[in-house]
Amino acid sequence: MDPEVSLMLHCDPLKALGENQIHVEISDRFNRQSFPEIEQHIEAVWSDRVSKEPWLFNGAKFRLHSAVLSVRENGPVAEHAVRNPTRSQHGEGERLESAGESQGSSPKDEQPCVLTLRLGLTCYKDYLGTNWSREAGRLQSHGRNECADPQAFLAQPLGVGAVVATADGDVVLLRRSQKVAEAAGLLDIPGGHPEPKMLCPEVSEEAICADLLQGKERAVVSEVFSSVCAEISDEVNVPVGSLSKPVFMGIALNHTSAGRPSAEFYVRCTLTTEEVRDLYRRGGPEAHESTEILFLSPAKLFQLNERCPLWSEMCPSAKGAVLLYQRGKGLFAKRPFKKGDTIFIEQPLVSSQFLWNALYKYRACEYCLRALETAEENARRLSGRAALNLPHPELCKVRPDRHQACPHCQVMYCSAECRQAAWEQHHRLLCIGSSHHDPDHPLNKLQDAWRSVHYPPETSSIMIMARMVATIKQAQDKERWQRLFSHFCSRTANEEEEIVHKLLGEKFQGQLSLLRNLFTTALYEDRLSQWFTPEGFRSLFSLVGTNGQGIGTSSLSQWVHACDALELPSQQREQLDALIDQLYKDIDKGFFTDSHLFIKLGPLTH
Repeated sequence: MDPEVSLMLHCDPLKALGENQIHVEISDRFNRQSFPEIEQHIEAVWSDRVSKEPWLFNGAKFRLHSAVLSVRENGPVAEHAVRNPTRSQHGEGERLESAGESQGSSPKDEQPCVLTLRLGLTCYKDYLGTNWSREAGRLQSHGRNECADPQAFLAQPLGVGAVVATADGDVVLLRRSQKVAEAAGLLDIPGGHPEPKMLCPEVSEEAICADLLQGKERAVVSEVFSSVCAEISDEVNVPVGSLSKPVFMGIALNHTSAGRPSAEFYVRCTLTTEEVRDLYRRGGPEAHESTEILFLSPAKLFQLNERCPLWSEMCPSAKGAVLLYQRGKGLFAKRPFKKGDTIFIEQPLVSSQFLWNALYKYRACEYCLRALETAEENARRLSGRAALNLPHPELCKVRPDRHQACPHCQVMYCSAECRQAAWEQHHRLLCIGSSHHDPDHPLNKLQDAWRSVHYPPETSSIMIMARMVATIKQAQDKERWQRLFSHFCSRTANEEEEIVHKLLGEKFQGQLSLLRNLFTTALYEDRLSQWFTPEGFRSLFSLVGTNGQGIGTSSLSQWVHACDALELPSQQREQLDALIDQLYKDIDKGFFTDSHLFIKLGPLTH
């Protein structure tokens, strides 16, 4: 995990919070704690800065003390508080599931989740003397010892930032000017601070206090949200009217300034990428703060992590927003669905049968993974009843007369079309011909090693990774396939290690090294050299473990569904149902047989 940034809290990816779900509680209790020595230090830092930069302005800011999530759980309201944690306390952040329908309720009747921000007041002078000071580490230690809160003596001004998507789907990044005080020359997202002054226009900045904001809590929330659009408009020079209402994604902490918090939002713009670029070039009210505008496609944004060169060019606030945005990858319904509707149809990029299933002679097409056993053959094998005869054999969709074998290695396909498609995509390279039963063949050694470390019930297959490599090696347009595989989400090193641990068990480090060596021997490709390094192989392993889908392809299950649709006399229906019930008592139903990698379905797995 990047030491510069962490997540204090993040929303459920599919359920970001709207303005009506954010509340605030404002009190002097949430102000920075004080002691004489730090006040003297703050004054000294401020005097020194003002002497060098007389234009500095000490504006009031909101101070984030903590956040409380209230969730309705079948009656009573459950509360969960989140404070500003240091990285060592809370590197991954709290997850907030929100803004969706709770059981037995309608979103129109109630909001199942409400996030309350506990806010005090602070100022720019206090920020420079605490969070941005060389004394920040000592102040955190003092806060931890004296108040059980490492941020107690820090200003902690609440910032805001936004992932802004154009009408083309591209996300806006700005290159900060070399003349700005923080993160000069780095890439950032549009952002700034909500201003208490907006709620107390007749009061001087220094005189604004929590008492003056009592009864204005909804106005404070409105200022937080409206400040997001105002900052976008000023920095990018797009009309506020072209921006959607912001939705809250979470709070990121900037550890280059002692864990300073920033609320991150997602905003859509109705203008195209070129229109936004043109308006930016004309210059807006805050044009001096940046020198360049960049646009990243969603695919590239989801690829970003600390191993990417672009990551090192980004300031911590932008990194935090990207991490929150990446957690929001998913599919979103644009219309209601009813039971039985087809939501979408997708062809997997690559597929592979689970290796233990193949070893135990479950016959499936080597390309599309359709069952090659008839429903009757499937039922006989699973039930152990060799003489079993199923009624209505015409309902079985398996067509043995269409099955074809690879002429070189004899693996089976459900049709000539699948055999040809597999040959053109990956099998030309993976076909081992007459070495199918040779235990010393590199691919056979790889599969044997996989079975020795990943026992049933299986959740993935090393051959998915092999087919990914082979697909790129065989492809004429290799870059296209690399782009397709890059759609899948990136993970941090810690998250990758956790996924590998789940797949391989306690001794996963040694097992992963063994698999990587065998994988490299069998499949190495210069173009994909990063996949064969220890870090790259772990990432590839994590990608498949996270995004791979186990799909059942039982011919018996298809036959049963077809039987359910039959219109039969009541006595025949009872007899057929009784036969099926008894059959399911004899076998384990609904087990998975294959693994696939899908572009659209992948985000639904995590």
